Amino acid sequence: MNKLKSLLIILLPIGCLADVVVPIDSVENSVNIRLSPDASSDVVGKLDQGSTIEWLASEEGWHEVQLEGDSSGYISADWSRVVVEEPAAEEVVEDVVEEVIVAEVEEVEDVEEVEEVIEEVEEVIKEGVVEEVIDEVVEVEVVEEIVEEVVVEAPVVAAVEKNDKEAMVLKGSKNFLVRFRDTNAGGNSQIYDDGNRIGIGTTSPQQRLEVNGSIQIHEQNSSVAGLMITQSSGDTGYIMHNRASTLTIGAGSQDRITIDRDGNVGIAVARPEHPLEMASGAHVTQGGVWTNSSSRAKKENITALEVDAATSALMALEPVIFNYREELGEDYVGFIAEDVPDLVAVGDRDALSTMDIVAVLTRVVQEQQIKIKELESRLDAM
Repeated sequence: MNKLKSLLIILLPIGCLADVVVPIDSVENSVNIRLSPDASSDVVGKLDQGSTIEWLASEEGWHEVQLEGDSSGYISADWSRVVVEEPAAEEVVEDVVEEVIVAEVEEVEDVEEVEEVIEEVEEVIKEGVVEEVIDEVVEVEVVEEIVEEVVVEAPVVAAVEKNDKEAMVLKGSKNFLVRFRDTNAGGNSQIYDDGNRIGIGTTSPQQRLEVNGSIQIHEQNSSVAGLMITQSSGDTGYIMHNRASTLTIGAGSQDRITIDRDGNVGIAVARPEHPLEMASGAHVTQGGVWTNSSSRAKKENITALEVDAATSALMALEPVIFNYREELGEDYVGFIAEDVPDLVAVGDRDALSTMDIVAVLTRVVQEQQIKIKELESRLDAM
């Protein structure tokens, strides 16, 4: 009991004062709490105007503050200041008494010993030690109520009843969530939480949530299962799978890519009928042939291609042999987009449409065929 009395006498005055960080008066709403003392680091929380957070340390330009769990964050010293706050005496007593009880209970294993520790704390309180230390701010009856609540809520003795034959044993490692192996035994789970990031199967998560292994999303109450990804603006991206075995990838809250159960892929096409189909109507056939969209209904400003323009463009084309930088050892025959005449050039001259060149060639060949027939007619007439 002397040990408990000494602990209470030492710890209570220490707990009566707490340094805290508050936003400066010019902050209208809140100030960001960052992962590290760097203005470019991730924001892990906010401190609202009028609120406080526990101060841990200070360095050049930053205050380190206590976050939930064992993690900490940093607030710019330009937008905050450190002050001394005096918490309510009841809160101080509750924290200190809990610390004393838990420290003592962790050293015992038998339920009867736990009860003896509780009785010792109660005796210390009845002697008036707490009253003397905090200058009679808190009455003994109030402290007894706090002790009773702390004993019931303390994790080590949470499941201990006076009639229980054995106490619950909880053992684990720092930052790991508890997994119950039995009704009265617990230990580490696969979930690791450092206060800023959560890892499942890993102790070094690099994002808010990182999973080492596969993830299954199984919606058992509807025909659609999916993963939704929403920005602060409200725009949503998603991956959805429905009862028709169709996988849909969306961006900006709109369906963008669809893969049906036959393996057909649609780009902005909900029900693709070809192995690859674009919203424009262009597609790849079952035989692997690229087919352009060419319906009159999708075109306007249709005019005939003049022979002279087609002939001029054809004569200006310079066929070359080449290979792609990413595909060494394979030669191709074609044209250079930057060198073709304007009639068959596309946009920023980074690509070519083979249909444009086919149209030019077709018009020239048609004109040549007309001239050939005229020459044949003259020869027949001679």
